[in-house]
Amino acid sequence: MRQPRRTTKADVPGVVTGTILTGAATIWMLNDSGVLQTDDLGVTGALLLVTAGVIGLAASHRG
Repeated sequence: MRQPRRTTKADVPGVVTGTILTGAATIWMLNDSGVLQTDDLGVTGALLLVTAGVIGLAASHRG
C-alpha cells in the first residue's frame, strides 16, 4: 500500500535570515581581505537583500 506523501512548508524566515547572515559574513570576509572596497557595500547590500527576497518568495511558493 502506498503511504500518503507528507508535505512540509518551507521555513521562509529561516531561509531569509540564513541568506542574510551568510551574505553578511561573505561581505565581511571580502572586505577584510581587501577584495571588496567600502564604497561598494551599498550596492552589495542591496543585492543581498534582493537575493534574500527572491529566495524567500521561491521557498514560500514551492509547496
